[in-house]
Order: sequence, then structure tokens, then C-alpha cells
Amino acid sequence: MEKSLIISTIFLLITLFSSSDIRAQKGETKFIDVPGEWSSEALNSQLTTYRSWVKVPEHWTNTSGRDLWTESVTFTIEKVAKSHELWINGKKVGSAGILSSENFQSGFNGLHRYKVPPGLLIKNSWNEILIRNFTNDGKGGFLGEAPSIQGYFLECILSGKWEFFENALNINPGKALKEKPKNAAFDNFSEANRILGEASELMPGSSLSANESYKMMEADEDLQIDQILSEPNVTQPTHLSFDSRGRLWVSHYRQYPYPAGLKMISRDKYYRAKYDKEPLAPPNNYPGRSKITIHEDTNGDGQYDSHKTFLQGLDLANSTLPDSNGVWVMHTPYLLFYPDENKDDIPDGDPEVHLAGFGFEDTHSVANGLTWGPDGWIYGGQGSTVTSHVYRPGIDTDKTDGIYHEGCMVWRYHPEERIFEIFAEGGGNVFGLEFDSDGRLFSGHNGGDTRGWHYIQDAYLLKQGRTPNKFGPPANPFAFGDLPMMRGGKISRFSHNTIVCEGTALPLRMKNKFLAADPLHQYLVLSDRIERGSTFETKDLGFPLKSRDFRFRPVYLTNAPDGSIYVADFYEHYIAHGQHYQSQIDPNTGRIYRLRGKNAQLNKNTNLSELNPEQLILELANSNKWHRQTAVRLLGKIKNDDLSKKLISWTNNKKDHLALGGLWSLHQSGQLNESLCVKFLDHPYAGVRCWAVRLLGDKKSISKSTALKIKELAKREQDLEVCSQIASSVQRIDANISLPILSELLEKSGDLKDPNIPLMYWWAIEKHCQKNSADVVKLFENPQIRNQPMVQKEIMPRVMRRYAMSGGENNYLVCANLLSMASDDLQTKALMKGFEKAFEGGSLPSLPDALINAIRKTGAASLLLRIRQLDPDAIKEASVKIASKEVPMEDRINYVRAFGEISDNSVLPSLLKIVSGPVAPIIRKASINACQRFTDTKVSKVIIDSYKLMVPDTRLTAQKVLASRLNWSLEWMKAIEQKEIESTNISEEAIAGLRRHQNETIKKIVINSFGANKIDIESPQKTIEKIRLIIESGTGNPYRGRMIYKQRCSSCHVLFHSGGKVGPDLTSYQRDDLDTMLTSIVDPNAEIREGYESIFIETNDNLSISGFLVDEGISTITLRSFDGLDKTFQKNHIKSLKPLGRSLMPANLLNGLSEHELRDFFAYLRSTQPFTLD
Repeated sequence: MEKSLIISTIFLLITLFSSSDIRAQKGETKFIDVPGEWSSEALNSQLTTYRSWVKVPEHWTNTSGRDLWTESVTFTIEKVAKSHELWINGKKVGSAGILSSENFQSGFNGLHRYKVPPGLLIKNSWNEILIRNFTNDGKGGFLGEAPSIQGYFLECILSGKWEFFENALNINPGKALKEKPKNAAFDNFSEANRILGEASELMPGSSLSANESYKMMEADEDLQIDQILSEPNVTQPTHLSFDSRGRLWVSHYRQYPYPAGLKMISRDKYYRAKYDKEPLAPPNNYPGRSKITIHEDTNGDGQYDSHKTFLQGLDLANSTLPDSNGVWVMHTPYLLFYPDENKDDIPDGDPEVHLAGFGFEDTHSVANGLTWGPDGWIYGGQGSTVTSHVYRPGIDTDKTDGIYHEGCMVWRYHPEERIFEIFAEGGGNVFGLEFDSDGRLFSGHNGGDTRGWHYIQDAYLLKQGRTPNKFGPPANPFAFGDLPMMRGGKISRFSHNTIVCEGTALPLRMKNKFLAADPLHQYLVLSDRIERGSTFETKDLGFPLKSRDFRFRPVYLTNAPDGSIYVADFYEHYIAHGQHYQSQIDPNTGRIYRLRGKNAQLNKNTNLSELNPEQLILELANSNKWHRQTAVRLLGKIKNDDLSKKLISWTNNKKDHLALGGLWSLHQSGQLNESLCVKFLDHPYAGVRCWAVRLLGDKKSISKSTALKIKELAKREQDLEVCSQIASSVQRIDANISLPILSELLEKSGDLKDPNIPLMYWWAIEKHCQKNSADVVKLFENPQIRNQPMVQKEIMPRVMRRYAMSGGENNYLVCANLLSMASDDLQTKALMKGFEKAFEGGSLPSLPDALINAIRKTGAASLLLRIRQLDPDAIKEASVKIASKEVPMEDRINYVRAFGEISDNSVLPSLLKIVSGPVAPIIRKASINACQRFTDTKVSKVIIDSYKLMVPDTRLTAQKVLASRLNWSLEWMKAIEQKEIESTNISEEAIAGLRRHQNETIKKIVINSFGANKIDIESPQKTIEKIRLIIESGTGNPYRGRMIYKQRCSSCHVLFHSGGKVGPDLTSYQRDDLDTMLTSIVDPNAEIREGYESIFIETNDNLSISGFLVDEGISTITLRSFDGLDKTFQKNHIKSLKPLGRSLMPANLLNGLSEHELRDFFAYLRSTQPFTLD
């Protein structure tokens, strides 16, 4: 704005009354609270100025070249009355409204986010922030949140005292300062979690016209690049597909990144957000910007001249898959089907919702990439930063009946049978899938050191990277490993989408090679595909397409009907998803290119929809992959005996990958019965044998005769991919007929070194470990299996570890059985390696005598095992070690716990010394718990005398122990009555234990100290409603909430794979359902989850203890008490056992939390993935 115009609007502000505490003496700078409101009775000046300084992280100030951190810095202002300008270091960065009474325009409404130009912020300096604002109604100030400056992962909330100038002429924008100002200086940066939303004005950065950008393309000399579509016909394309007429379908993901009509209520630094509701499915959804279009070349000149909009007003719609009678749309969180029976390109009505519950907390990694599998299933991917609970509306009651999964996966859905499965867990931030001519499944990766992933059915792949604090470990805790990325050497990130070149319009040198799209570096990468056992590795060969326009963002590739490769260009100045959440995005740009050989002829016969069955069979031999795959889809819709015979003949007569088209067509048309499929197990082409095994496994129930045929195949099969698929299928078939199949593979495994197969064999075994342990053990009765080097190295340690980790008497007896089979030192060491791994970093529980004796016979019995065997020398040695600071704490605690489980009173003095000594809380707690086995009155005396030394967590255990025996409880209550020990913060469980003694002395003191056994509180429903209103009244900080959770909940509950195991694992619990969570927390006894009912045990020596049943074996029962510690009892030592009918969870969990703490707590509790490790 011109200075003269500003001067003309400046008046003297005579009297200023401030609710924001504006204070100044004459001649001093005034200060004002931000946020805060001020008002004036006699307003003579309408233009005021705020000023502060901020010192930013050094990596925000890089000035050498383009940099993610410097390009991701924005400044956010909301609800400043009434219009404003933002200046940083003397440069005007942005404005909203007009700062003048003439032609006044308000900039009050909306969220204003301004791009901070790279290079403007000064390193190691205090950068000046100056905000001018104009008000026309006598009220001014920051009426919403305080302004903030944010980068990709960090932010600073500029809340506090700012300098304030009533007359804007008194202050001019200035430069950064080297010295820290005395006031209004901010440098408190934290992990970004401030609520985001789409800014009033987007900040898309620069762009070139489609023609200008096209001229900057550089293709290899034997290639030609054509620009076939651009804006406005295509905008933000994320997925390309073709119908059987060869027409192009484009998904315009224009609503990204914010779901339409939803309000963000919390988020973390990775931009994983929680919204106030779940989007509704169309037509009830909030109308968004996304759409789906159809493009056709009507005259065969290679140019699209017909453009139709099939759907618009969509929300998170990112991929489209045409079918014969309609269209499938991935419209997160739903998989939708739009019927179009008459094929007029107009939906016949509202969509059918086939799947619901896909995660959408980070819209750059939502479910996507729909593609048809050769088996007739729809396949899709899911990225790393969302969590899904997928269910089938109309079949499943709700998402609690569905399938829960955190992070990366490939999933599939059968449209007719309505079956949903996770095909493979893990991978990268999947965006697009590719089936090659053999039906192998690949994707790209948004990390480095690879060109992508090779997905194996029912496998656990490395989940994005080894970052469990962000993505979590495999869902199966007994996976004990994951398959690696395809090895490719040192590769810069990232290959967003990877396909196999299988088109007829490409040079021969590209055939069957990988082609990857790299949007960070603006090029496509060609890589050799090299066999590596049962999978592949890659070697980069070059960059067939580059662009000098840094806005070229190739995000999707596909083999096209004309034999070329199509490239979807998202075309953005900024490509990182965090920048997009900062509103640095342009929803109005996008291009599609065609890459082909310079002298190659494009295939013009791209309409297969009118071909008859005989013609379609011939297309199974077409050199262009799209034709073969489309022919399979169309043949799969035809069911007649004559066609079936021809397809069988085709499959039998072809000796290469072309035979697969016949097999897949038979399967999709429902004409591949079990007996026919078995015949193809003898096919000369390995790919056919592999798929025959897979399709039989998908049946999940096969005859014994079929299992015998697969067993014969396993015995003679030399192809490692077929062996890998046999292991996958074994997971899906009953153990009694499938494990003998696996035994053939194990018997001949030798010293096999393969990236995938050892783990595939292990997972085939593990799938049956829980329900079919006898069949699993039977495998290892075979000495030929036990003698295989691969089995000794990879399988035996894992199976021993699996049963040892599972715990419980029956599983420990399996361990004993396995040890008894070992016939040499190598086998024994392999098993013991797994056993030791099971308890690494934890405590060794009580073991049955059979296992202790089996370990003793190995000669590998540790000191801990010798203690449990009542070896006097071992007990004496351990009594010294528990008090030694030179011994690792983990070992000391293990010895203490063992002392609490053996029948040897000589260890009590050593335990009591720990209880009363200057020791760490963790070992004092373990020692108190161990003392519970004894009956001596010394125990209560020492615990009471040492009570003041204990931290709160240790006191819980002390209370439990003191309440467990009548004589100890009397001593405790007398100490409370005589004020020798405090009576505050006594757990509900301990008080309940005291009441159960039915002793008049105890009863009297309990009533005096804790009240009668009545709970006089507000009704749970009223409390729930009150807390709900607080939660919904504002937003929460999940990082602060995490600390509250750790203090109040983590000792009892596992969340994101860490925490105590007293209560249910909350990871897959209904944490997004506020009603369920509030009821469970406020009124825990209203509905006690199965398996967590509290029970009460009284032993023959009058020990009383409550908890929930962890394990019940042949001769033992293990109980877990409210302090998280387990206690194992011999059944013949138990006098009585009865249910208590209530939960171990306290009803006062939320007591003492302020309103903002409640919002923080639930912001974390409702988050969908891990934050950071401690």
C-alpha cells in the first residue's frame, strides 16, 4: 500500500482500553497480550502495529539452492481484527483485506497462511515479525489463536507479550537483530502439531504453461515424448486406467490434501490428523473438487479429442477402475462401485459401498492404486501414515468386525464373493501397483536404496523402513523378520511408481525392464531386472526421460493400449506433502505424457469390447501386455463349455508365460475346478505351476488327494518362486494336510540362502503354531529336517522363540519336547538361541520342571535356571548378586523374581535388604513382589518402614502385597491408624483386598480411613457427557497428551506395541469411537472385556490376591495383578478361586485433569499411529 494512503488514514488514538493488558509508561514501548482483544471508546486511530522477534532453526536459513526445509516455512495468522499486513525482516510477505477506511475490506475471516520466501530468514539472528492491522469498529486484536511460524516438522507459537504501537507511523519495518531483544522474543520450537486447514488463498508457487514445460522435456534419442493432455482437461492426475474400448480414465485428486467439510481436531508432526467426523459416502458427502474423466481418440490420430466428466464433486477420490457394467472408485474411506449397465458413461444411480473404514488421517498415503489382478480380484495399496479398520457394509456389523491394519500394505477385494484380505503387509508409501506378465506384483517406494517392492502373498515386508516409532512393527508379533526391498545399490529417494515395460511401441532395450517415476528429480529411471533367487534386484541403466522444468512431477506410469507408456504429471512447484498441507499447492495444473519409441508404430486396434471369444483367445498371445490382460478380463465374463475346452487346450499347448492367460481366464470365468487346477501342477512353465498352487491355496479348503499332489510337487520342484508360493499357500490350508507339504520343502532346503524363502517357510509354520502345535512338533521329529543347515539357522531358533514367548505351561512343554528331540550340539544351540531371544530384555518366568530338566540336560542351564532347580550354590551366588551394582539390573531383577517363586526361605533376608536399601525403584518393586510368597511378619514390618522410600508405582505393589495376607494387613492398618504411614493414594484394588479379610479391626480402620464400601459419585452418564463437551469444545496437543497417557495408562495398557499388559491392547481398540472410550474409562465396570474379568485366589497358606487370568496350564495358573506383575500358582496350592465381577481398571482415571489436559489426553489416545520412542 502507498505510504500516502496509509498516512491519510492515521488518527490519534486518545483512549485505549485493553482486555489484553496494554501497559506503558510515558516514553516507553507498550506491550500487549497475543492472542487478546482490545477496544477503544474514543477511537481516533484505526491502524496499529504489533512487533516481535523469532530465532528460527538453522536449517530454515539455508541459502544454497532449493531446500525442503527453507521452502516449507510459512506464517499463519487467523482472526485479526479486521485487516492486516505481515512484514518479516523489512519485507512485506502478505496481507488480507485493505488497511484503509476508504474502500475498506475485511481480512478477518479464514485462515491466512503466508509463504516465507527462502533466504528471508537470517541464521543465528532474531528475525523481526511486524504485523499491521486496521479496524473499523473500535475492536481489535488477535481474536483466535496466536500467530505461528512453522516449518516441515517444527513450529513456534508466538503467544505472549508483543510490542504494540497505537500509531503505525511510529514504527517502520526493520531488519533482523543479532542480539536477543529484552522482550517479545520467541525461540521455543516444538514438534509441529498445530491444527491446519486450507488457507483462504493457496500458495502454489510458479508454473509454466503446458507448452513451455513440454519444450523442456529431454528424451533418449530413440524415444519420443508426446504431451497428450493438459489443464484444464486434466488436473492433479494420480491414477490412469483404461476400459475395454481403450479409453483413458483419469482420476483428478483435486481435493487433496484436506477432506471436504471436515475439521481437523489434532495432528502430529508427520501430518497425521484426527478429524471431527468421518466423511460420508456419495451422494451424502460434502462436495469436493475431485473428479473422474473419460478421454477418447475418436479418429485414430493419436490425440484425445473427446473429453467427458463421469463424476465430479468427489472428495478423496484418487483412483478409478472400469468394469464391464460400471466403475470402481477408491473414494477414501470407501471403495465404491458406480453401476452403468447401459454403458452411457452416466452412473445409473448412487454408488454401492463395498468397503469402508480405510484410513484418511494423512491423505497423501490413503488407499489407492486400484488395479485388476490376474485372479479377478481388485488390488489396492495403502501408504505408511494411515491406519485402517476395513469392513464390508451390509455384511459386517461395523468396523469392529473388520480388519485392522497400521500403515503400509497391499490389499485385495473380490467383487463377487465380497471378500477382503490383506495380501501382503509392509512395503513403502505405496501409490500404484503393477502386475507383470507372470502375475508378479510390484510397486515403487518413497524411500531410497531401491526401485521398489516385490510383494509375496501373506508375507511381511519391511514396513517403510525400520522406524517402529512411526510405523509400528509387523502386526504379527511372531513374524521375527521381514522381507527386504528389492536390492538396487545406492539409490536416491524416491521411485514413486515402478512398472515393467511390456508395450509394443517401446524400444527392445526397454522390454521387461523396470521403469520408475522420480518426482523429486524430475525424471524416469530405467533399471535392469535381475533374478535373485525367488525375487529380484535391480541395476540402473539410465534416465530415458528428464525435464529441465523442476515442476515436472511424474507420479503414475502405466502400459497403455497403444503400446506406449503413459506418464501422469502432478505438476507442482512443491511436491512434499507437508508443503501441500501448508497450502503450497495448485489444484488446477496437471499433464499426461506418452513415451514411445521414436520409430515405433502405435497400436490402433485398442477396442476389445466387441471381439468374440475366439478373437479374444487370440489376443492372449498379443505382444502388448494391455491386450493380454484385457482379454483375460473379458474372457472371464464368459462361461460356456466350448470356451472352457479351448482355454484348457491353450494353457496346455503354450510353454511360456502366454499359457497363464488361459489359466487366469478359466479361473475368472469359474471354470477352473480343483481337479483341473491340479493337472496344471505338472505344467512345464514354472509360472503356471506357481499360479496353480496359489489358486488352490485361495480355496482354503482342498482335498487330501490334492494336498498329496502339491506335496509331490514340493518334493521335486526346483524353481524357487514356486517353492515360495507353496509356502504361502500352506498358510491358508488346514495344518494336518498342509504341513506335510512344507516338510518336503524343509527336507531339501540344504544351506539355502535366499532373501525371501527362509522367512516364507517360517511363516508357513508359525501360522499353525497356536492351534496345531502337535502337527508343528511332528515336523521336527524328522531328523532329515532337523539336519538341514537352513532349518538349524533360520527355523529352529524361531519356532523355539515363538513358543517360549507365548508363555504358559503348554507352550513351555512344547519347548521341552523340541529340546528332547535335538540330536546334536548344532540343533541344541539353535533351539537355545531362540529360547534366550524370547526373554531378551525381560524376565524369565516360572518354568515347568519338564522344561527345566530338558535345559539342564543340554548343559546350557544358566544361573537363573539353576535357581529354579533349587541348586544351593546357585541360590547363594544369586543372593550376593542381587545386591551388587556391578551386575546388570536385568539379571538382578530376574534373580529376585526367581526367589519369589522357589520354596527356599533362606532368600528372604536378601530380599528384605533390597526392599529397605538405597536401590533403584524397579528392583525394590520386584523384591516387594517376591516377598509375597512368604508368610513371615518381618515382610510387612520392612515394607511399612520403607514405604517413605518408594515412588508411587512401587507403592502400588507394596499395597498389593500388604493387603494379600491378614497379618500384614493388620500391621498396615495399625500403622495408618497411628499416623506412621500415609493413607492417601491407596489403590481401589488394595482397599478391596483389605475388605475381603472380613476382620473387624481392619474393617473399622478401613471405614475410618477410606469410607464405607459405597461410591457416591455423579452418574457415569452425566460425567461422560460433561467430558465429551470439554473434548469437543477445542483442539488438543497429542504430544502433551502422550505424556499424560504415559503417566496414567501405559503401565497397564499396550498402545502402539509398548506398555504394560494388565489391560487390553488399545492399538486396534475402538479409540476413534469417543462414546466407547469414555464409557470404558469413566465406568470401567459397565462392560468388562472378555479375558479381563477380575478373579480372586486364596491359597492354602492364606495368601489372597486378585487379578485376571493370564494362563491356565495342566498344573499351574498364572494371574496378573493391577500392578502389572504376574504370579504363578500350583493348582494344588490353591484353596479357592472365584470371579469378582469387576474390572481392574480404576474409575477415577481422569480425576485431576484440567480441560486442556483432557483434550490433550484424548488427542493422543485417538491418534492412529505411533509418535516417537522414548
